[in-house]
Amino acid sequence: MMKDAYSFPCVCEGPAYFRMPISYSAQCHMLETRWMNNPEVAEGSLLNFIENQEENGSYPGNLYPIDIDRKSFYHADFGTAIMEIYKVHPDIDFLQKVYPSLVKYAEYFDRERDPEHSYLYDVIDQMETGQEFMTRYTSVDEKADLQMESGGIRLKGVDATCYQYGNRKALSFIAEKLEKESEAKKWREEAGKIKKAVLKLMWDENEEMFFDVNPETWKRTNIKAAVCFYPYIYDIADESHLNGFVRHLFSKKEFWTSYPVPATALNEPLSSSFGEWKEKRMNCPWNGRTWPMTNSHIAEALVNVASKYDKNLKEKIGWFIKRTIEMMFLDGDLEYPNTFEHYNPHSGKPCLYRGVNDYQHSWIVDLIIKYVCGIQPQLDGTLILDPLPLGLKYLKIDHAPYKENKVKVILEKNKFRVYLDGILKEESRIDEGVILQVEV
Repeated sequence: MMKDAYSFPCVCEGPAYFRMPISYSAQCHMLETRWMNNPEVAEGSLLNFIENQEENGSYPGNLYPIDIDRKSFYHADFGTAIMEIYKVHPDIDFLQKVYPSLVKYAEYFDRERDPEHSYLYDVIDQMETGQEFMTRYTSVDEKADLQMESGGIRLKGVDATCYQYGNRKALSFIAEKLEKESEAKKWREEAGKIKKAVLKLMWDENEEMFFDVNPETWKRTNIKAAVCFYPYIYDIADESHLNGFVRHLFSKKEFWTSYPVPATALNEPLSSSFGEWKEKRMNCPWNGRTWPMTNSHIAEALVNVASKYDKNLKEKIGWFIKRTIEMMFLDGDLEYPNTFEHYNPHSGKPCLYRGVNDYQHSWIVDLIIKYVCGIQPQLDGTLILDPLPLGLKYLKIDHAPYKENKVKVILEKNKFRVYLDGILKEESRIDEGVILQVEV
């Protein structure tokens, strides 16, 4: 067993092999469980990995429950998840605990995943993104999908780089809260350099899309995958990139399927809706299946774009989140909610052949609370209430934690009411959000 692998309460990724903390999904669990009455599980989901941090500064991919000589690693944006926890449970002690570890994590990426100091970060194995069997990897190494034969790949990943942008934004925020002004400035500058590199090297003006980069040639791979939309989650992309976002994401030939979004565009070589890679059905194919993990990211990108640049997208976001939730009821049976690993993007049918139907690899609860119920805490201390238009007749959420308060939202058709600690604070229409100043 790893050293103190389970010192803190946490969530395992799923049953069978997945019954252990896994770093790729830990970022999801932090978001989901921050809505509990206390932050112990949300914070513990990261603290277990901090306690087992490798000497080089990376976090192990798996915290195995038995003594096993196996190394693993996954890319993840722990920084953004830390800030999301802080919005609900502002805990300075937690920030103090995680800051030194997150610094080492960032330094690991600068030292070992970006030897050129390009501010784009390397993926060196298809497994470590959590998204294997994609043409993203074979575009730089034709043996990338052959784990035993591949000597390792190098790919400047859009997802890996965006995650490091999020981590550095968080480090700047935490350093400010801990009154480390010079360090906060350093991390802000690093985040700025990452943003500049993404815009310069990953954005393709002709295709109007962000792409992975081959560091051997410094050319973009031009492989269309869902991770290409990740810059829209952050403040990396801006209004000048909006046309490409709409053009590709809402294309029925690429990503906007009946149950969107496939992790790889439908019109990419080797794309398969049936979980097949090179004519063989795989356990974890990311070359055309819809994954709740990917959908969680895309939902955040959609909300960010809509809130900043195009409010007309709100109905599409509502439909997308609702569709993702509907997909998680086997055969539409409301008595059988489930979370399989991946689904057919046309029929919404899950990977029944895997036998894994309780897979905690997304942040669907967090999406429901933030965007269906509309409860959106901000880092500036304000509370935005802005439910998406889903056409619901009635919705009620009560006792949602926010600092030391409890929030209740009641939605009836196109109107909603907001209560704080049982006292009515605001009434509004679905298409007109409100902002509350909440005293602690």
